[in-house]
Amino acid sequence: MDEALGDKWDGIDSLVVHGPMDSLDFKVIVRCAKEGRVRVVNLQYAQVKGHRIPDEAFFDWDMYENKKKYMPIRRVILPDDIMEIGLFSFFGLALQQINMPASLKKLSDSSFEDTWIESIVIPEGVAEIPVNCFNWCRRLKKVVLPSTLKTIADLAFYAAGVDEMTLPDGLDSIGTASLYATSFSEIIVPNSVSKIGSAAFHGNVNMKRIVFPAGMTSIPSRVCSGCPNLEEAQIPKTVKEIGLYAFSGCHKLKNISLPPNLERVGAEAFEGCQLDSLVFPATVKYLGESAFVSGSIQKIYSLSPEPPVCGHVESDPERHTFYGSIRQDIPVYVPYGSAKKYRNAFGWSYFTNYIETDRFPTGIVSARTDNAGRYKVYGRDSRLVIEDSGVHSVSVLYSIHRIDGRLIGRGSLIKTYTSEVLPHDAYIVRVGDVVRKIKL
Repeated sequence: MDEALGDKWDGIDSLVVHGPMDSLDFKVIVRCAKEGRVRVVNLQYAQVKGHRIPDEAFFDWDMYENKKKYMPIRRVILPDDIMEIGLFSFFGLALQQINMPASLKKLSDSSFEDTWIESIVIPEGVAEIPVNCFNWCRRLKKVVLPSTLKTIADLAFYAAGVDEMTLPDGLDSIGTASLYATSFSEIIVPNSVSKIGSAAFHGNVNMKRIVFPAGMTSIPSRVCSGCPNLEEAQIPKTVKEIGLYAFSGCHKLKNISLPPNLERVGAEAFEGCQLDSLVFPATVKYLGESAFVSGSIQKIYSLSPEPPVCGHVESDPERHTFYGSIRQDIPVYVPYGSAKKYRNAFGWSYFTNYIETDRFPTGIVSARTDNAGRYKVYGRDSRLVIEDSGVHSVSVLYSIHRIDGRLIGRGSLIKTYTSEVLPHDAYIVRVGDVVRKIKL
């Protein structure tokens, strides 16, 4: 190509290439752009070796690293038979326009990293957007993804300006920080996705809504942290764990429905959110330090008879799950007979206003145990009867409350207990770890 250009190479602003090309020919084009005036490269009639754009084809390390300048090529037209784009092929170009031929099957790591590209259509047949592929493409706004796409790899669109892109059905994996600091207003993750990496959607300052896929069991750490305008996060019922910092800094998030099978919540998971109330299902076992630090919380429901373990910071033992701005006197609703345990439990002892109840928000059910069918509670002639049908005559604690919360009686039950009560009234009876409501 050097010979074909002759002495006029530094005066050409648009280059059309015919015939065979290898990696050395691409470096000739780089020289024409770097030291000359080439801004448009038309490879439509070229026969590129191996139907592959070579690694670092248009990239000049010296220009990018030392002079901090972009290679001034603005437009590239690729041949119709290109099947692969190599590593760092267009890295650091002032590239605004490029076609993706239908023959293309593979992109590579950092293929278009830090370019000026504004929109892109990825052709059908491409299965992966590799690591760093469109990293730091701040002018990139619109991306069309193929139905064949299976993987968006780590950092693929990191800090890109993308605000229009639909994740296709059939997508399987979204990598770590892959859509970090993009500009989506809404993200709907298709149900085909089985893996989401940490910080995948971190720093989306425009995002107002996110829907996670049905069937997922874990919300990754930092997945939506630093999304200050997030108002709605739909978490599937199958989730058992919410990772640390998952929604930290989501200042407009006011309502969250914790899934019924949730077991663990990581440190600072909802730190800084404006949640009005919390409903912990009976399955919750662990709540990380500072997980729910927010002055907006007005009430808490915890359905487990056993207080979930509250995490703490070893260097600051007083910093527990609710440490910070939550008022100590907000009502905390717990199952009958469990308030004392909560008052004595680390973290939970922070609160001063416990209310025992069996009335929890709709859709939440209290814990059931293997003893649920062992005890019978019924009324007979203005009397309330508690029976233990267990084989062994071992005493078990019971308590009887009126529906208004007033204690009627408590003691140890062996086989049967009968109490005279007022007719036409409702009572809450707790026997061991079983709670019954009865109306006479």
